Parts: sequence; C-alpha cells; structure tokens
Amino acid sequence: MDILWFLKQRLQFIDRLYDDTTAPFRDKMHKIEKGEPPYKDERDPERDDVSEPAFLEEWQGANEAIEVVGYWCLNMIQGSLKAFLEEYVDDMANYYRPLSKAKEELARTKAPSWFERYRLLFLNFLHIDWERGPVSIKDLEQINLTRDDLIHNVNVTTHAVYQSEKHAIRYPKGLFTDDVWATLGLAGKIKVGRDQLTHALGLLEAFCSWLEEIRVNYIAHRKALAEAEPK
Repeated sequence: MDILWFLKQRLQFIDRLYDDTTAPFRDKMHKIEKGEPPYKDERDPERDDVSEPAFLEEWQGANEAIEVVGYWCLNMIQGSLKAFLEEYVDDMANYYRPLSKAKEELARTKAPSWFERYRLLFLNFLHIDWERGPVSIKDLEQINLTRDDLIHNVNVTTHAVYQSEKHAIRYPKGLFTDDVWATLGLAGKIKVGRDQLTHALGLLEAFCSWLEEIRVNYIAHRKALAEAEPK
C-alpha cells in the first residue's frame, strides 16, 4: 500500500479545510477593519461612546473561530503522523522477515511518550535514525506536545489554549507560541495560524517522504549502514 500517497491526501485535505473553513471569518474581520457594510461605523462621536473600535466583539469572535480551526487542524496533522508511523511499522513487519516482530518490539519499548517510543523503535530495531532526516526532530516533537496541550490543557473560561508547564519548560519560545501575546507578558499562548500550519504540513510531508524512501529501498539502506561501520 502506498501509505505516503494517503498521507499526502490527508495533508492536502487539512490545508484546504483550513482555508475554506476560516474564509468567512477572515472576510468578516476584513469588512470590520475596512468599515464595509454591514460593519460601517455609524456612531456619532459627539453623542456615542467611541472609546473602543466598532464591532470589536464581532471581530474578536471571528478571530477566536480562526484560532480554534487552526487548533483542530494541528490535531489532524499530529494524528496523521501517528497513523503513518503505525502503518509504516506494519508494512516493515510484513515485507521484511527480520522485522516481523516490529509491533511486539514497539510494545516492549519504554519511553515517556508515544513519539519517543517510535523514535527508539526506529533507531534500535529498524535502524533508521530520525536525526539523519531532513527535518528537526525537535520540531516534530513540538507538534506532538502542542497537540497534547490542545486536548488536555483546555480551560473552560477561554477558547485560547496555553502550553502545559512541561511543554513551556522544554520549549518556552516554540513553533506554536504566540509572539504577540508574549510581548504583553502573556507567554505560552498557543497559536496555529496559516504560517504555523503551513510549516507543520511541510515538516510532516518532508519527514514522511524521507521515511518512505528508506522503506522502499530498505535493503540498500541496511547495506549502506553496514558499509559505513568501522572495520
């Protein structure tokens, strides 16, 4: 099965979903900022309170909606990575007899997170070192940590989500921290806008494409590793 093809289909879907879903909210914010109908400011400064921008509540609501869509798109990206790795291990176990116990080995691997379990399995059992790949492992880890916060660090008083203490200590200024809020002394707020989402999609596609290239040429990969070992 061409698991890379299916992964790319998922990533393209997420990319389109973000744009299509946020479009009406972005349009509303644009109209409010430009004073276009139906958001034309008709207040009289002589009689009305104009201390706040017109339609501020509507603008904030649209902005929050965009943020939440970004959150859930990142959840889908992280889920796609996990699903790809699961299928990858299955395929390796099925096609290469020496790796037939890969799933059992994964179950025996001890690590503080599922991400680290897979990294160690790939390194020690499949002989694939993620550190040699085209993307930073720390960046991939931040996708996973941010997803955990989006699911497990929710506060009922706000739509915004903040880094957990563990996440903030490890990556106080990470890929998905809101720089604007940080300048206001509110560090740790998670932001998944278009730029962050595009970066995460690119990371995943590059990483999984590299892994797939190894999978389809695994015998040559192992031979190259053996030849590189000190004599």
